[in-house]
Amino acid sequence: MTFRSDIEYLAASIPGHGVRTSDLDIVPASTGAASAFDVDRLLAASGGYCVAAAGDLAETDGGTAPARRLDLGHVLSFCTTHVEVDGARVPAWADLSGVYPTADDRHLQIHCNFPHHADGVVGLLGTAHDRDAVAAAIAGRDAIELETELVASGLIAAVVRTMPEWDEHPHARATRDLPVVSAEQIGEAAPSEPTGLRVLDCSRVLAGPVAGQMLAGFGADVIRLGASHLPSVEIGVISTGFGKRNVDADLRTDEGRRAMTALLEGADVWIDAYRPGAMSGHGLTPEPVATLRPGPVVVQVSAFDRVGPWAARRGYDSIVQSTTVIRWAGGTSAVDESGAPSDRGPTGLPVQALDYATGFVAAGVASQLVAHQRRVGGSWLARLSLLRTRNWLVSMGGPSPYRPEPVRVDPDHLVTLDSEFGRLTTVAPFAGELRHAPRPLGTSEPRW
Repeated sequence: MTFRSDIEYLAASIPGHGVRTSDLDIVPASTGAASAFDVDRLLAASGGYCVAAAGDLAETDGGTAPARRLDLGHVLSFCTTHVEVDGARVPAWADLSGVYPTADDRHLQIHCNFPHHADGVVGLLGTAHDRDAVAAAIAGRDAIELETELVASGLIAAVVRTMPEWDEHPHARATRDLPVVSAEQIGEAAPSEPTGLRVLDCSRVLAGPVAGQMLAGFGADVIRLGASHLPSVEIGVISTGFGKRNVDADLRTDEGRRAMTALLEGADVWIDAYRPGAMSGHGLTPEPVATLRPGPVVVQVSAFDRVGPWAARRGYDSIVQSTTVIRWAGGTSAVDESGAPSDRGPTGLPVQALDYATGFVAAGVASQLVAHQRRVGGSWLARLSLLRTRNWLVSMGGPSPYRPEPVRVDPDHLVTLDSEFGRLTTVAPFAGELRHAPRPLGTSEPRW
């Protein structure tokens, strides 16, 4: 399957005219991503679909279409989440985050980028807030037993599972036949006028924010909505904040719910990428939202999806990799310079490809559904998940032997600009425009 048929497969999941790929040019990377799986193909297909769908929408709306060209080397640089502030690299991982050996000769990953998750882990383990102390405590525990305790406590953990183990897991069986993206009509509405695109981006890490940033780069007015009491990670706020405004609204209060409702009434697209159940707990589900403003497009993004025994389970890209074979296969498929097994242990993808690919597809789906709505009307709901994207990646082939190497950022892809965070150096967008620097959270008013 070529990248064009990959893109056509994605587009065929969405009602309407599909997307045009005949004039889409994808330039291969001089050095591709080193992985047991075909990360290059995944990012070429998802990024190409994003660009093609945005171009088609711009032509439908009479706007300026992005160039139908994708430099895969630039995409790989973009997916490294490279951010420097005043010359210092912003770390992508907190000290305690990582993969640890357990007493039963297995490995357990803990995700501690949010401070409250780190505090919860050390509290449950009864250790000091120190990596060596945490490692010693985990080394004395059974992997599955500890994963169960951590997840039950609302923390983020994943046992590194083998391929046979995951294939037989009830959640794998429940989700293996899901398409990469599904879409359905959820209401009647007349076709909307092409008067610009307003996007309400309710997300934190990382696929949802990437989708919002891509749409901002294509010219949309994007408001990222959060709340001051919710934790954040600096690198995520900065790296996906270009072109967005940032609004705080506490949905636990009447004022916050009114602000959210007003924003939804004016939004063409609502990206709901909070954990499944978070918005519905405030009465905000797609069907009622479709009555606030006839004709919206709702794009829901989750980690482990919304069906199966693990529906609504907390997770991030790296956690999905550990749970669903990717990290295990990365370790068992790694070889050294002579081609012999390197015995390096569990090894993830060289970039957070599940997050980025899902974000690219989400932006493309939003564009394609808005173009369809402009033609025929209706209100629409699309659903994606990191797990669906993982299944798509695995379906492309592998695991295959490879020599692990990091993705190196091409200096030609970097851009430096001033911001309220300081002097930023990051990877320029591979498509669309960089409209303005990222802004701190909660610095904009909740209005269009």
